[in-house]
Amino acid sequence: MKLDFEGIMRLADRNEKKRLIISGQEDPHALDAVIKARDRGWVEPVACGRSFSNAGSDMEIKFSSIGIEEARREAMDILNSGNADILLDTGPLGPGILSLIREKNMDPFGNSVLSYVNAMVAPKDGRLTLLTDTIINNRPDIKKKIGIVNNVIRIAKALGIEEPKIAALAPLELVNPAIPSTLDAAILSKMSERGQFGDALVEGPLAMDNAESGSAAKHKGINSPVPGDLDVYFFPDLESANLMSQILAWPGKCKLAGVITGTINPVVIRSPLEAVDSWSVNLALGLIS
Repeated sequence: MKLDFEGIMRLADRNEKKRLIISGQEDPHALDAVIKARDRGWVEPVACGRSFSNAGSDMEIKFSSIGIEEARREAMDILNSGNADILLDTGPLGPGILSLIREKNMDPFGNSVLSYVNAMVAPKDGRLTLLTDTIINNRPDIKKKIGIVNNVIRIAKALGIEEPKIAALAPLELVNPAIPSTLDAAILSKMSERGQFGDALVEGPLAMDNAESGSAAKHKGINSPVPGDLDVYFFPDLESANLMSQILAWPGKCKLAGVITGTINPVVIRSPLEAVDSWSVNLALGLIS
């Protein structure tokens, strides 16, 4: 079964209703998505802070006199206390909210990595495809890359992709000590070969032509089920991931959705890579992940 954005939202229909706490700025598109989610039976929303004073007829408002940053902390405390199941922050997206997530909603022993996964319906074949990490980790070392791979595997499995095929991208398909991304991709590939990522299959390094075409990969001596049939593009750094996503979103007119991963409790945001109408899909991804 091919899964598209409507399919992701149908997956969220199967979940029990969750308690949603909302923080951030006033965003009519986000609030419209929340109301639709409430009416669909996904969430029971509560907003936090004076940004949402106009939404009082649609949901309960807590701490109605405080500003965005203080409201974010209160909302995160409500989430961590167990009085909410999921947090949606309407922005603005920046270092403030990401630092708060790292401080308040991650493993205190440093055993997890915060990363972001974009989802798109691939223009060439209509296949749901994931991209990571598109907005958070600038130049991740191999330890962080292992965490990012584990994060995207978890999202893929939540979407019903039981054996995700992951292309570890690099500028070329040969391991070259002068190009660190090829070394990291080769390490991830060897880890996958030895079962360290479970049922997921990581192949790399792969240049984009090898990732996209099985015949091109075979022509260069790469015999793997990943090229031409991948589920995940794993980028070596933030610049390459973000630029590719911008090309897909703007010149390519490809709709993106996204989910933040590596947190203890789910947090929903919207990145600048995603259109304002992506809030519903982003919330669905947060609910099922």
